[in-house]
Amino acid sequence: MSRMGKSGHDDSLLSSMASRLRKVEEELQNKTRQLEEKDSQLHQLRVRLREEQSNDKLVAHLRGQCEKAFKQIQEMEEFLADYGMIWVGNSESPENVLEEIREEEEKEGEQSVFVQPTWSQEESVGNKAPDYNKIVHNVHELNILAGDGVGLVEKGADGITRVVQPDPIPLTLYHNGIYMFQGPFRPLSHPSTRQFVQDLEDGYFPSELQARYPKGMVIKLTDLREKNYVDKRHQVSFPGKGKTLSEGAKELAAIRGYGENVETEDVATDTVDVVQKPSVERFLNKLPANVIRDGKIIDIRESISVMVGSSTGGGTNVEVAETAVVKQIQAGEGTSGQVSTLRVKLNGGSKTLIIKLQYTDTVGDLRDFIDKHKTGAYEIRTNFPNKIYGDFSVSLEEAGLVPSATLHVRDL
Repeated sequence: MSRMGKSGHDDSLLSSMASRLRKVEEELQNKTRQLEEKDSQLHQLRVRLREEQSNDKLVAHLRGQCEKAFKQIQEMEEFLADYGMIWVGNSESPENVLEEIREEEEKEGEQSVFVQPTWSQEESVGNKAPDYNKIVHNVHELNILAGDGVGLVEKGADGITRVVQPDPIPLTLYHNGIYMFQGPFRPLSHPSTRQFVQDLEDGYFPSELQARYPKGMVIKLTDLREKNYVDKRHQVSFPGKGKTLSEGAKELAAIRGYGENVETEDVATDTVDVVQKPSVERFLNKLPANVIRDGKIIDIRESISVMVGSSTGGGTNVEVAETAVVKQIQAGEGTSGQVSTLRVKLNGGSKTLIIKLQYTDTVGDLRDFIDKHKTGAYEIRTNFPNKIYGDFSVSLEEAGLVPSATLHVRDL
């Protein structure tokens, strides 16, 4: 009986030790997991600490840059004061600027993220009527920002510092569009014109001029909002029926009450033309044949002869090609880019073809219009400088055929 009792006691002791061993293993596993979690948290804290240290360095760097810029502004103000001028701008200290930056960052962090719809110029500008009163007020404010009436200190190529006034941009507001620089007229129906007006109405410098005037521009505004711009190029100068001198005398006598008892002398219109032609030729002969400007030879006499309807060559036929630019001008829509006027002489100079193309059009586009009036092989060239334009892929601007040029077509 004693052996059996001793064996049972050993079994209970062994089971008790196994149970305690399992509990110890479970506690060891729990401690291991806790230790891993603590290690992960410690790693995250170290990462955050490094980020905060880098942010502190960035803030210190930005603070130094702001202080440096503030000192430069002070030096600029002292320099301008020597010339009797003052600096017009924001005079906030670097500390205030940093506070504003922090506030803006906090506001941006509080705003919810949402997806913006696709921007469309047509939807953004719309077809609403411009607020001319707002545009006039904003132009006045923009002119102050651009330095209207305040001299700018510039250093010339000769090394001499001068005070110059910014050149204003002429802009006329009409009820149906705008007229800027030397034209052409830009109707409000064009999207680029509506965007131009919308920028002024929103109080911004026009976006299309920012590349040309990155520091802003002074606008000389003329307000003609009550009037519609009328393109006089498409108006008939002398409408109605033409009359001879005798018919005019009869009408004048009828008005004065003389009735039909006035004797008049019939003068044929051909006689008037014969008398007029020598005076036109004398006028053209007094003009210089050619003028050199900006390294280019301009045919003054020939250009004036076409305008007055006469030609010194005796019977030169002039025709204007119907290009896309010409159609836009005739429709009063204005052109979307810079335009080059080319005078192409055909058949030994007996016929002149005027072709208006954009700067970006190629020599190949020019040949397409010449092909409508010319058959067979030919080459396009200029007399001075003596040059042949055989590369059809280059643009007119790259070929130097801007803003105008006189070309000759020679048969091969």
